[in-house]
Amino acid sequence: MLNSWLESSFQHLSSSIKQGRVPHSIIISGDNTLGGASLALEIAKLILCENRQGDKCCDNCKSCLLFNNLQQGSHPDFLSVLSATTEQVDNGADLSHNFKDLLSDMGTPLLEESVTPVKGNKSIKVESIRRLCEWIVEGSILGNGKVCVVSNAQLMNEASSNALLKTFEEPPKDSCIILLTSTFDALPATILSRALKIQLPNVEERVGIDYLSKELKDNFNQDRARVCLELAKSSPIGALQYYNEQLDLIATEILQGLNDAIENRVNEQKVVSSLNKLTDEQKALILRVFIKDLLKYKARVSKEQLPLLRQVNLDNLCKLSAVSLFKAYNLLTFVNVTDAKLPSRAPNCLLSAFIQALRA
Repeated sequence: MLNSWLESSFQHLSSSIKQGRVPHSIIISGDNTLGGASLALEIAKLILCENRQGDKCCDNCKSCLLFNNLQQGSHPDFLSVLSATTEQVDNGADLSHNFKDLLSDMGTPLLEESVTPVKGNKSIKVESIRRLCEWIVEGSILGNGKVCVVSNAQLMNEASSNALLKTFEEPPKDSCIILLTSTFDALPATILSRALKIQLPNVEERVGIDYLSKELKDNFNQDRARVCLELAKSSPIGALQYYNEQLDLIATEILQGLNDAIENRVNEQKVVSSLNKLTDEQKALILRVFIKDLLKYKARVSKEQLPLLRQVNLDNLCKLSAVSLFKAYNLLTFVNVTDAKLPSRAPNCLLSAFIQALRA
């Protein structure tokens, strides 16, 4: 079942299918945690339904019943190309018929599942795309076509994109390729021009609050939910992950420590130590949102509209100059950059420089 904020995107596509216009290629763009993978699965289910009734699945055919079991299900005429390391490609872990593998690779695993960290840089390998192109021209097992989803398509390099282009130009009959990407800009124009494009919508705060309230039940706290939604760029699924990780509470603690460090009430290394308990992505996220919100506050945006800052004493932070804030923000570019040539103490130096820039 689709989340409410995805229904309009699905209805737009299903209306075309009802009129007999089944697209051969679709590109879905938006933050991973908005649920693009779930939308792709719902589209695949509709396309492969054996007894489709206009814009609705029958929900009773063999194909639909397979899609109804996301936890353990797979489909012989459905394939995911997953972002993978070279080692994973060599082991065949880059292609999967299982639905939960796609959801996990897109960062939206089923509630019963968790994402296992992978060592090494992931990408969409050209070998994976070539195997996709070979698979999609083979006959359909259930006889109603084939659907393939390319996860994190923004990770395709030029060779991967070129390998996919021929299939985009001459798609096999009764086939559909769906690309999931964080942004349309990450894909070449030759690919974009040959596909139906769907932009996932921004989610209103009230919709996100309602989603979190239903998911968290007795554990729901509206103030915490608002902070998590802000950190997750209004994505309810991302906010739920942050809520369960207590990232909002960690962010509040760090910002309070940062305030004390700027005023020289505590040593800046105490704040650096707290930040280093987080991943590079989490550090950069918290500090970027902090700087952006502080700039908004200085531009007369109400504190009520800035949930993260509501948790922090702004008496001193609001005195920081815009020049200092922009300088500190620029330093965050290097916080989540992995480079084996950097000395091990470099991240600490960058974070100290960030705090010093705020003091300037």
